[in-house]
Amino acid sequence: MYMRIKITEDQLDKLKEQESYKKMLFKYWDKVGPGLTDTMTKLFGFQYHGGLKNQTGIRMVDVQRWLTEYLGRDKAQEIAMEFFNKKEHTINKCGGYEFNFTIDNVEDDGAQFTVTVTVDDINGEVMLMLVDGTLHKLRAARDSDDYGWDIENEIEDCIYDYISDNVEDKTGISFVMDSINYKSDIG
Repeated sequence: MYMRIKITEDQLDKLKEQESYKKMLFKYWDKVGPGLTDTMTKLFGFQYHGGLKNQTGIRMVDVQRWLTEYLGRDKAQEIAMEFFNKKEHTINKCGGYEFNFTIDNVEDDGAQFTVTVTVDDINGEVMLMLVDGTLHKLRAARDSDDYGWDIENEIEDCIYDYISDNVEDKTGISFVMDSINYKSDIG
C-alpha cells in the first residue's frame, strides 16, 4: 500500500530551492572547510530578523542540519565529544570576564547535547566597569544583592557562546545547558 502526498507547486519549488542551497553549502564547505562562520553567514545572506534566516527563508537550523549531514552524524558527534572531554575550558574574551569551567556531564539524546558545567568562581574574575571600574572575584560579584543575578546571567551567556562557537558552529549539533554549578557552592 502506498501513501500519496500532494504538494503545491510553491511547496515543490521551495523544496528544490532548499536542495539547491544545500548543494551550494556543501561545495563551499568542500573548499573552505566545514563550519558556520561569520563569513559564511554574510556570504549566503543570513541576517537576524526574528531568528537567523536569509532572504530565501532558509533558516540557520536548516544549515546546522546540513552541516551535520555534511560531516556525517558520527563524525560530528566525535568532534563535539572531543571538545566536551577537555579537562578545563577558559573564558577570557567575554566582556570583562575571565574564568575557567569544567563540563561535568554530557548527555546525547541523538538530537542535541545536554550539558552540566561547574564554574571556578573562586579564582575567576570580572571587571565591573558600570559599578566601580575595578576587578572583582566572581564569587564576590555573584554574592552582591544589587547585581549578583546579572553576573550569573552573563556567566551563562559567556559559557553558552563559547560552547556554541566550539560545538554548534563546528558540527551543527545543538545543545542546552542543564545547569551551571559554582565551585564556591560545592565546597
